[in-house]
Amino acid sequence: MATTASTKEPPTIPPTQRSVVSSFLCTGIPHTPSFRVSIFKRSSRVRVYQNLWAACSGSIDPADRTPFAAALREIAEETSLPAAALTLLGAGEAYEIFDAALRTNWTIHPFLFRLNVSERASEERTEGEETGADVEAQKRVVLDWEHTEVRFVRVEEVEGFETVAHLGRSLRTALEGVARGHAREE
Repeated sequence: MATTASTKEPPTIPPTQRSVVSSFLCTGIPHTPSFRVSIFKRSSRVRVYQNLWAACSGSIDPADRTPFAAALREIAEETSLPAAALTLLGAGEAYEIFDAALRTNWTIHPFLFRLNVSERASEERTEGEETGADVEAQKRVVLDWEHTEVRFVRVEEVEGFETVAHLGRSLRTALEGVARGHAREE
């Protein structure tokens, strides 16, 4: 019996749905000259977006009660910083993007946390534009295998790095959460 080619389109596989947190650590006070945010260079060993700069990010697991809980868990896993070392400044509104190459719909929950540093370090300045707080913050972050480097940079410098898609949007959204007083932990 002869077979004929089907004229039907093959079934399309729906995109993967992923909810993630995108957490920025910072030093200084938002919108002041000393304000810096963290960016992390992803290692070549991560599944996606290898060797690109990103926030401290990861999936929201079923065991996470809230996106805030996921953010604290991811920060602890990726930087060894406990929740007591952080102060939540703002939580931006979650937003969605589609990555066609990965066939993934991402729901991104942005956060901004101040890394608590000593008062003395906050007032110190080092050579160049780094503050004592930046130096102390960098020393306190212990990276896991997911990242090879962390930097604390001015907000306007972020776009100069080769970043994951929409990193600037995540940062702006987190900063908008600060401006609106959205430091929610729900």
